[in-house]
Amino acid sequence: MKIPRIQLIVAIALLGTLAISTVNAQDTTPATVKTRLGDLNFERGYPTEETKKKVFDEIDYQRGVQAYLWAYPAVSFESIRMAAKASGIDRNDIGIADKFADAGGLWLTANDTTVYAFANIDLAKDGPMVVDVPPGAIVGLIDDFFQKSITDLGLPGPDGDKGGKFLLLPPGYTGEVPGEGFHVLKTGMNNYNVMVRGILIGSMENVPATVQVVKKLRIYPFSERNNPKPNKFVSISGMAINTLPPQGIEYWSRLSAFINNNPVAERDRFYMAMLKPLGIEKGKPFQPDARQRGILEEAARLGDVMGRVMLFDGPERFSNTHAFPDAHWHWVILVKPTQEAEHYSQVDERLHYTYGAIYTSPGIGVMKAGPGSQYVQTFKDKAGNRFDGAKSYKLHVPADVPAAAFWSLTVYDAATRSMIQNPSKDAARSSYDKLKTNADGSIDLYFGPKAPAGLESNWVETVPGKGFYPMMRFYSPKAGLFDGTWKLPDVALVN
Repeated sequence: MKIPRIQLIVAIALLGTLAISTVNAQDTTPATVKTRLGDLNFERGYPTEETKKKVFDEIDYQRGVQAYLWAYPAVSFESIRMAAKASGIDRNDIGIADKFADAGGLWLTANDTTVYAFANIDLAKDGPMVVDVPPGAIVGLIDDFFQKSITDLGLPGPDGDKGGKFLLLPPGYTGEVPGEGFHVLKTGMNNYNVMVRGILIGSMENVPATVQVVKKLRIYPFSERNNPKPNKFVSISGMAINTLPPQGIEYWSRLSAFINNNPVAERDRFYMAMLKPLGIEKGKPFQPDARQRGILEEAARLGDVMGRVMLFDGPERFSNTHAFPDAHWHWVILVKPTQEAEHYSQVDERLHYTYGAIYTSPGIGVMKAGPGSQYVQTFKDKAGNRFDGAKSYKLHVPADVPAAAFWSLTVYDAATRSMIQNPSKDAARSSYDKLKTNADGSIDLYFGPKAPAGLESNWVETVPGKGFYPMMRFYSPKAGLFDGTWKLPDVALVN
């Protein structure tokens, strides 16, 4: 049968197309792929045994690193819980810095100018819990263990300085809920951390009165509301307590404990899938085999490095980070209390903050005048160099610092992100101190291994061989901090 000419042409064209497609398909699946892992080889399209092992190990390693970064805020809070319990502060007990926090303990960017108090809550063990905040100058918050804000307490909270009762309901709770008298908080987690700060009014002579206000804080099960037991208060002032997330396999052990005590949020299901081949699975004990242990330990090493770099250089990746024009100071809190931006979850911003600090809330990092607080920090001097504990520096603080309550400046160790441990055992200066003031009301602060002659009151001692960085806090900030009318200049090297 004779094939019409047009059909023959079409057939030949189709055959040519198929031939070209086949060649292209082969080109996209080469037998050897050169990568940073070395050559990955395939035989007749199938991976060799060596390639299979390398690729699966790499998949699990990459996922382990990302899971490390995702888990950091939760492991940080779990580390606080464990350190507190080891120090005699069990759940619902209250640790209090009745003589202020100090450099004896390792706490991520704590400061020594407010009376801290904190408690750990576990709704899985105690059911609905009441947090009863006393009236007075209290600034506080409740965070879940991913350090996501649940509510502000005290001055920035719904009741201001009048005090109030907050009721946390466990996930899926269907029991009794009071109709009035409580701020009812429906939760998605069992582990929570409560933190309040007693704001000192006036001078240091009023510290005992501030402590007594904070000691009126009450935390108890809702089932005991008619006759709650007194809370146990434990002083953390002077306590050598280490709350930093651990290195190595212990990091993952603490993450496993957290996962097994809390529901899995919908947004975290992909991370749970990443962790499963590494021996971390909800409802199962953490018992990694030799392969899993090796990958997890290496992932923790690189993850910690990424956290350190994100803290010190992450702001370069974000927008609107600088607090003052033409200066290296940037806002400390670049993550929202919800940890959500318009089109994405703030993974990098959350890591940047929680690697160097603890606790988030709408009242911390406010961008307007009023109750709450705002912080700035810098990791470079005026010349753009990192701070060196062997050198001396000067910071000129202009007059009329925009803080209605008070301001403080604390120096932190770059390695521990905690108050610098120096021979003088003093890491901060604040508006409560008796500082030497210039004629125009401005103040010069100094950082270095030796105090400038006659200016010891304005000096914070640094340690040779250690890096450091200053953070300045503004409590009840004024408009000048945000509208450009007040500017903190760079820290300058003193020759």
